[in-house]
Amino acid sequence: MATLSRLTSRRARPRSWSSRLPDRREWLSLASGVLVVLLFPGYFLYHSGLALGVIPPVLGGYIGQVAVAFGVPVLLLNFINVVTRREPLLFIDKAVFLYSLFLICWTQAHFSFGDGVQTSYAYYYYNIAAIFLWQAIYLGMRNLNLDHRWLRIVLAVSLPVFLAIAVYGSDGMFFDTETLAGDGVPVSDYQGFARSATLVAFLLLTLTRGMRTAAVVAVTVPLLFLLGARSEFVGFILIAMLFIVMREGISPLTLLWLPAGVLTIGYLAVSFNVLGGDSRILELLRVSQDSSYQARGELLWRALDTITTHPVLGDYASQLYQGDIGDYAHNALSAWVSYGLLGFAGFVFLLGYAAIRSFLMALHGGARNPCIATAMIFSLYAVFLAITAKTVNDPVFAVAWGAVACALSQRERAAANAASLRRQAGPALQRHGRH
Repeated sequence: MATLSRLTSRRARPRSWSSRLPDRREWLSLASGVLVVLLFPGYFLYHSGLALGVIPPVLGGYIGQVAVAFGVPVLLLNFINVVTRREPLLFIDKAVFLYSLFLICWTQAHFSFGDGVQTSYAYYYYNIAAIFLWQAIYLGMRNLNLDHRWLRIVLAVSLPVFLAIAVYGSDGMFFDTETLAGDGVPVSDYQGFARSATLVAFLLLTLTRGMRTAAVVAVTVPLLFLLGARSEFVGFILIAMLFIVMREGISPLTLLWLPAGVLTIGYLAVSFNVLGGDSRILELLRVSQDSSYQARGELLWRALDTITTHPVLGDYASQLYQGDIGDYAHNALSAWVSYGLLGFAGFVFLLGYAAIRSFLMALHGGARNPCIATAMIFSLYAVFLAITAKTVNDPVFAVAWGAVACALSQRERAAANAASLRRQAGPALQRHGRH
């Protein structure tokens, strides 16, 4: 009895304050959540405030400052967890790190030993900053915990707030932030806003079911219409529909509510004469007359000409001879032009690996798991944008690769926990068998 009393009192003893503190993995997931919120919803709100004149440009372009201030702690915490074996080091972790290291060495070599525009400090800084932002976003997404209630609340509130801001600041067709802000204000263009909006929308799709999922789509479609990002608009609709059908199968959502929502949006577009307006999205209906499409076509042919002339090494910084930093092919060929055949091959490999692994995990019953669903959605979305719109340096690729690493890490931890439980249960089962 005395022994039983001692055991009972020992179990009832309250835990010390130190044992109630989050462990390093929990601190890492918390820091990663804060980083993702600041880089995406926070980015949208900050630049909206600049465009509408609500706040001064106290943080400049914002994203670099946030990536440094919060990305460095996430990097250090992740490094400590890997070194202490609290976090598995995955193949995709090594692949992303090695590819980023290759890009840094390639950029540094041309800056140090190249000639002409290759030694441009502005272009050097642009590439190095983009690679650092990749690392911050990759680790933020890799360690993101979608089970955090505060994170779900922030995401759920952000999307309708984005739409309200876009409606308030638009002319009914386009939320033109650069015109609203005027000259000299470092405000984001429509692509930065669309990046934040699609990330929040896709995350909410993985966290909602039924009518809430339909509501996410109903809010996101007009939001992306007002932001005017055509590739993001089309990509969101295609990937969202694929995911919903894959997850829900034959259900009231796929058979009734989504078709009804499409018909309603079409009816409102006709009623308010939206199709006769001057939106960037509507230029998809008249591509042959679209100056932006024609300009991208010229950039594509220039990239193909460069690749034909320099098939192995590409021609780093060659777009600066024709214009400025942004005059590159808006697709995966930008990797070949800037980083040669090896850089292009590495980029395509990472895209393909992430898309195939995440799609297979989702196909084999993982589509209802928010972490796996997030990996699949962003990987397919990244492939779509790599074909249609985005250069190799775009942050969306780091989002996709980080989401895949998160899903693979979650699966490895689950397998390790299951193996540990089997080992612990083994002796007990043997004793039970002897009795």
